[in-house]
Amino acid sequence: MKITEINHFNHHHKLKLSYSGTPYQCDGCKELGFGSCYQCNNEKCDFHLHENCGVAKPIATHSFFKNINFKYEKKGKQGKTCKACGKDVQGFMYKSKETYLHPSCLELPSTLNGNFNGRSLRLNLKVKASTKCLICQKKEISKGKLKGWAYISSCGKHCYHVGCVNNLNFENWKMGYFNQSQSGGVTNGLVFINEENRGSSSGRKENERPLMRYALNLIVQAVLGAVVSSWIS
Repeated sequence: MKITEINHFNHHHKLKLSYSGTPYQCDGCKELGFGSCYQCNNEKCDFHLHENCGVAKPIATHSFFKNINFKYEKKGKQGKTCKACGKDVQGFMYKSKETYLHPSCLELPSTLNGNFNGRSLRLNLKVKASTKCLICQKKEISKGKLKGWAYISSCGKHCYHVGCVNNLNFENWKMGYFNQSQSGGVTNGLVFINEENRGSSSGRKENERPLMRYALNLIVQAVLGAVVSSWIS
């Protein structure tokens, strides 16, 4: 059962479980979020927490790290990066020795399922990319330092670094390139509208682009924490 109201050490008002129809920056981990979140009813506060940041587990595990426990910490570490996405850990985080994870990265679904015009699509979260990311055109986020987690389709044609999608989200959020679909669309809400001129489209056949856009939208929402339950298996 979900906890609908909480008192949180990071804010002076009670926070209620709500739904944000636009992307927000989590005041806990400092990463973007969308959909279910804890927020203050006082509009002047403009305070949001990812659901997982609001009721964070003190100890967590992940299938990519066998027999390792991650401890929840309230403050980020300067100069330290998330093992999953490669971004700095500026707020709430999980730590095990020298491995750091954003709470939102720790909770990424292992599998995303979709259906585009009768064509099924399965995207699996992998500890590293087996082929070039369609955004950065590289296998690694930072050569020799960090490979970065990636979502890869079962057919192998669609590969996106979690970190690249995360950076794309921030860029588009700041530029106002997110909007809300009137009908819900294939992604049941958020519409990503500014990847037309990205590397993800260059050199690709025109008829492949709609499926690529659909795959990217699934991952965009997974990274934002707005995944629809039917997409997960």
